[in-house]
Amino acid sequence: MQGVDVSSFQGAPTSWAKNAGAIQWAAVKITELQPPGSAPVRYTNPDAAADWAYLKRHGLVRVAYLFGHPSVNAAATVSFFAEQLDALGVEDGDAVALDHEVTDGLRPAAVSAWAVSVLGDLRKTFGRTPLIYTFLSFATEGNCAGLGSYPLWMADPSSAAGHPRVPAPWRTWALHQYATSGNIDRDVSSYATPAAMRAALGKGTPVPKKTRKDPEMILVQVDRAGVPAGTAWPGVFLLASDGSLHHVTGPEDHVDNVESYRAAGIPGPATISWNEYQARLGTGAAAAPSSASPAS
Repeated sequence: MQGVDVSSFQGAPTSWAKNAGAIQWAAVKITELQPPGSAPVRYTNPDAAADWAYLKRHGLVRVAYLFGHPSVNAAATVSFFAEQLDALGVEDGDAVALDHEVTDGLRPAAVSAWAVSVLGDLRKTFGRTPLIYTFLSFATEGNCAGLGSYPLWMADPSSAAGHPRVPAPWRTWALHQYATSGNIDRDVSSYATPAAMRAALGKGTPVPKKTRKDPEMILVQVDRAGVPAGTAWPGVFLLASDGSLHHVTGPEDHVDNVESYRAAGIPGPATISWNEYQARLGTGAAAAPSSASPAS
């Protein structure tokens, strides 16, 4: 099924509807809670109300999306979106989505953890499984780890309509943004009918079963007192449930990323011994620390 996605760039429906042509669904940008220092910080699409009402009048499937910033609190991001969308009116057949395409300078583990939190809050708030919009290189850089259970809205203009490349952790796609023409983004849905799309993405949709357990993550740091003389303290790491360590920040870094990871909902840092650190580097599959204590 053909669709489009619109924001204030396209203006009100009087500006884009004719150009959109014969569509059966459309996605509308609702909000963007921007990082401190941006102006405006709380952005609402000024044409969202007109777009949302137009889609209802014409019986089109509606998708409401928020543009996400991983440096902004996940709960606040969803709360602002919900406040604005509730004011417009949400029906059982409407879908919601996260536009996930910027890192705000954070590392992939923090970006993906933030998205996990946002999508979980969206599902809880609206009682339906949210879509996630992203693009190929953003996903392959690791910014979408743990998101494979959510339906994928893939931006891939290099592929023919309905044949997007599907990056890990996904195996299939739901929506495909395949082109921009006539000042509007063109999309196609994998669902055969509007009713099927509403049933799959609307209220009451079951939570997809995960084929594997998503890694649980915690920040860890090496006990400074146990570092051998003449050896530099290695810093803070992200510890996954498979035992692998991923460097977050160290004494040589100019930016301390720990608070960004905490803001994304990742606990820690916990303290591990020098020997455990060395063992993890050697095996990459040790069990989670059994006696880690919160760092002071």
